[in-house]
Amino acid sequence: MPRVKHYFEKGRFYHITTRTEGGAYLLGSDTAKNIIVHAMSHYREHRRLRLFGFVVMPNHFHMVVQDTGADLSQTLAALKRWTAGRLTQQGALREGVWERRFDDNAVLDSRELKTVIEYDHLNPVRACLVARAEDYFWSSARNYANLSPVAMEIDKGW
Repeated sequence: MPRVKHYFEKGRFYHITTRTEGGAYLLGSDTAKNIIVHAMSHYREHRRLRLFGFVVMPNHFHMVVQDTGADLSQTLAALKRWTAGRLTQQGALREGVWERRFDDNAVLDSRELKTVIEYDHLNPVRACLVARAEDYFWSSARNYANLSPVAMEIDKGW
């Protein structure tokens, strides 16, 4: 199957989802989740993306980002390459950590942005991992609830 061409515009917001190969539960440990969060934080700090929401689940992650004009497709490819290498080093994971593709949806306005972030925050609740979104450490729900500690800093104020 041919690769899907992603079109991004500087300044636009996007809801990004990427999954592990075959939906395998490779991100179940705190060590694995920390690798993903570390990579997201790195690309945020280096202004490759602005990060407004995230959640790391056992077999996928979501990010709500704003394109900075630094080639979001390349940034996501680099993030997936780096995390795959680290995850493989950390724990005898097989090759092919990530599906080749990722899903991206443009977020059209601030109302939809809020809805998408809230949807992501409820993933751990729907998966019965926690009772309340802000109880899940590996999500920006704690940032929005002004709780500490948080997995990483995010951008606020769109």
